[in-house]
Amino acid sequence: MTWQTLPEQVHRSITATIGAPVISAASPAGGYTPGAKARLLLTDGRRCFVKAASAAYGEWVVAAYRHEAAVNAHLPPAVPAPRMWAHSDDGEWIWLVFDEVAGRFPASSWSGDDLPRVLTALDTSTEALTPNPVPGAPTVREAFAPVLGGAWKRLRNDPALADADPWAAVHLPALTALETHWADGVDGQTLLHLDLRRDNILLTPTEVMFVDWAWPAVGAPWLDLVCFLPTVAVQSTACDVDAVFRSRDAGRTARPETVDAFLAALAGYWRMNSLLPPPSYAPQLRTEQKLAADGAVRWLDTRFSSRR
Repeated sequence: MTWQTLPEQVHRSITATIGAPVISAASPAGGYTPGAKARLLLTDGRRCFVKAASAAYGEWVVAAYRHEAAVNAHLPPAVPAPRMWAHSDDGEWIWLVFDEVAGRFPASSWSGDDLPRVLTALDTSTEALTPNPVPGAPTVREAFAPVLGGAWKRLRNDPALADADPWAAVHLPALTALETHWADGVDGQTLLHLDLRRDNILLTPTEVMFVDWAWPAVGAPWLDLVCFLPTVAVQSTACDVDAVFRSRDAGRTARPETVDAFLAALAGYWRMNSLLPPPSYAPQLRTEQKLAADGAVRWLDTRFSSRR
């Protein structure tokens, strides 16, 4: 949906709360969640970003937005994230309004200083969010338990695996064994974004902003790096992501066997889902999951090879 197709009562609720009518609205393309999003220019000259969803799209969408609102209400100022102006939840529609970030996505090849800037911002976020400031935030163990730990086992009988991922097909016994230990080292005190990708990062000349805090959970500080770096591994073929991981304090202090287990479980989750038909609301989702799976197994290959 766009701003223009939102129900009038949602328009009225948002404009009454933010205190000014809307002059213009532009709905950017992209995204993997059904709902509306728009950059708004207000009559008083302010600019903001709004996202809205209805329970008709599915309870998971509303739950994600509720979690995002709860998290953003407690993010310290030092966290590189847009400030939330307001949110509303009437049981049918939920909407959130944020500062507009007049930025760009990182370069598709992660060229220049884009990756170092993002890694520095992630260090800043980790420091600001340790210990976790959000009351009631789930742990990574709780949040990921429904989706991690059995994908490679299920893929053993999938004839599409050999063509989709020849490396994984050869290493399937090791991956199946590893994924059962995904939770062994995930506990910690840091609130993590857990969905950092190129399209969830905006760069301005002076700032890095992480957006879409819909899935945060509390755990070990290295987990955001492991969730983020697989796509970088594919998008920047010259980047040694294992060296990047070890260059950060969080990565350097992580136990290798726990990193392998979590990365293997993530790779299995992404690979299994990449083989499914795309949902109607996000036709590019499977392509993004394939990208993440390709990067994760490439990284695992590097890590396995270094120990031979």
